[in-house]
Amino acid sequence: MIMRPYSFLIAFVLILSVSACTEIINQVPPSALTETTFFKTANDAEAAVTASYDAIQGDDPRWIVWGDARCDNLEVPVDIIGITDPTVLEFTQDNISTSSTYATWNKFFVSINRVNNILAKVPAIQDPSINAVRDRILGEAYFLRAFNYFFLTRLWGAVPLVLEPTISLNVDLKVSRVPAEVVLDQIVADLKEAESKLPVSYSANLDTRGRATKGAAQALLARVYLWKSSYNKTNEWQSVVDYTTKVIASPVYSLAPGASYASIFTAKNTAESIWELQYNYNNQELNTLVRLFIPRSTKVQTGGEQILIPSKKIENAFVNGDLRKAGAIFYSDSLSTYKNVRSVAKYQGTIVGASRFSDSNFIILRLADVILMKAEAQAQLGKVTEAIDLLNTIRKRAGLPNTTATTKEAVLIAIEEERFIELCFEGHRWYDLLRTGRVKAVLNTDKKALLPVHINDILINPNLLPQNPGY
Repeated sequence: MIMRPYSFLIAFVLILSVSACTEIINQVPPSALTETTFFKTANDAEAAVTASYDAIQGDDPRWIVWGDARCDNLEVPVDIIGITDPTVLEFTQDNISTSSTYATWNKFFVSINRVNNILAKVPAIQDPSINAVRDRILGEAYFLRAFNYFFLTRLWGAVPLVLEPTISLNVDLKVSRVPAEVVLDQIVADLKEAESKLPVSYSANLDTRGRATKGAAQALLARVYLWKSSYNKTNEWQSVVDYTTKVIASPVYSLAPGASYASIFTAKNTAESIWELQYNYNNQELNTLVRLFIPRSTKVQTGGEQILIPSKKIENAFVNGDLRKAGAIFYSDSLSTYKNVRSVAKYQGTIVGASRFSDSNFIILRLADVILMKAEAQAQLGKVTEAIDLLNTIRKRAGLPNTTATTKEAVLIAIEEERFIELCFEGHRWYDLLRTGRVKAVLNTDKKALLPVHINDILINPNLLPQNPGY
């Protein structure tokens, strides 16, 4: 089913004996566990959900390669630097190999199997201390399963849908793929369960940062309905409005001031952020996405590789006076090997003295995105005035005048352009163009909609055939 047969196995020693992400929960899973001794206490359940987050953190730039490298806000600086990553180049040129290291789905399925075990085992835990946290842990598990499957179906379309834990190799793991529509229905069901069980917020303690909340479930539900409405043509725009309204009305979230736009990406877990993947150099939790963008040999020790740079198109899209530009793009300094090169500013890592650490968080959900989702849904419902007001909220924060768009069609294009600028380098652009059917119109070329199923997966499980179109 997946790249390696043991990836889908809950071999407890392999899956739950990982180092916990203390930014998510201040707990280290036990190092030697068995099926008969685990899932007995509330601490076991906490350790299991920690391991489920850990599986999706990863340490590679796949989020940006998938969501932005195929689009028009990033480019490979071959003419400037002359060095690039051939795997990234495959994506920018739409020449993705069936053996590409970025065309693998095993990390998602590892996380899915971990949460499936939580959902199967935690309800039966008898430890009295579980009563205070059981619903929350189950809510996190439902949220994470939905999150994993949403990425899977947007990237690969039809995928294996497994809702029970795999605890033994003595079972048939050669599961077939099911239609994306079926997977999306399960995602919605899981997120509604998550919404009902998750807390509105947590304490300010470090060990709760990065946990899913009720707002995260609502925001992800809005994004799923947005995808279904535009890509699958299911016309569920009102559901987008309903769930975005819940998030916007929450006192937990607020837009950062325009002058503090950069702080969204440097301060970590700001009031604008709804859910972000956590990294902390003190705990050796590093995000190599940082090195993907940092210039080579800067005055700050430990430079980067600068595999991708902002495109001229996105640079020019920031008009004079846009307060967001400095928080999105900077230019390499005079001490860099390659001077005055456009660079992504959203992932700078932590700078301590003369050292830079690759530990920027990766934001999955934030309030500005939710506001623009609601604007798009309102426009699609014919409520153009409401859509314009929401769009202008984002423009006002950026220090810009109100939009000049007035018709439904013009407002939708204006929202698309605002998402291009507001959310650049955050992994949204490809999915936005794909779901609205505007890939060719915007990029001036056809591109394959889906990633290939990795050749190793097919060799292990021929039931994954047929291969996705174009490979």
